[in-house]
Amino acid sequence: MPFEIRDLSIHLGGTPVLHGVDFDLSSGGITGIIGANGSGKTTMLRAMAGLLPPETGSVLHQGQDIAAMAPRARARRIAMLPQSAAAPPGLTVRQLVARGRTPWMRPFLPMGPADRAAVDRALHAVGLEDLATRPVDSLSGGQRQRAWIALVLAQECDTILLDEPLNFLDLPHQTELVGLLRDLGKTRSVVMILHDLTIAARTCDQVLALREGRLVAIGPPDAVLAPVPLRETFGIGFECSALPDGKPVVLPAAL
Repeated sequence: MPFEIRDLSIHLGGTPVLHGVDFDLSSGGITGIIGANGSGKTTMLRAMAGLLPPETGSVLHQGQDIAAMAPRARARRIAMLPQSAAAPPGLTVRQLVARGRTPWMRPFLPMGPADRAAVDRALHAVGLEDLATRPVDSLSGGQRQRAWIALVLAQECDTILLDEPLNFLDLPHQTELVGLLRDLGKTRSVVMILHDLTIAARTCDQVLALREGRLVAIGPPDAVLAPVPLRETFGIGFECSALPDGKPVVLPAAL
């Protein structure tokens, strides 16, 4: 199990945000976290990354409590890409991706051959080798998001957490990135927050639904992305159907 979440409660500024959440995530594949704004999705992801201390309960990663791990050790296990990450002006794609090697490098020493090879592999995986010397702020939205994914890959963790990785991307770039994420899910455990439920249905191996900081459901997409659990999650009705080719479509019933 990459994650075992046990009776997890999180408070932010004294306000309860997560309430006794309890679930397991199996190894490998893609897990999507869904829920309305304010349901606790980002808080859940940050708790899984070890960035928020539990008020009660625990987060175990591969059987170990992440609260007891040193930040450097945790960063060798779990990589997290926050929403709307920004690079300093003028930073090149290669320089950005190289920052993913920080958990593995000795302080104040330059990158070694293994680090440079990891950066090269990450750039190749996202198809940005030809843009490695370009400033990140000169890239298109889709290219920029791929550069950040490459940083995460260069970190060489078995578990990757992504906060709304498709946010602000147009449809062609969303399609491109979804294909990349599917490839990542073949060799790693990927947990990501998604708003598009049809993409979640077509991309995820399992889906976790939250409402007001409480777990509503967790399971395969066809079980969670169904009318009853979706109404319990969002408070509105949904139509869940399939196209002639069998691909699922999930839409609010009012549309």
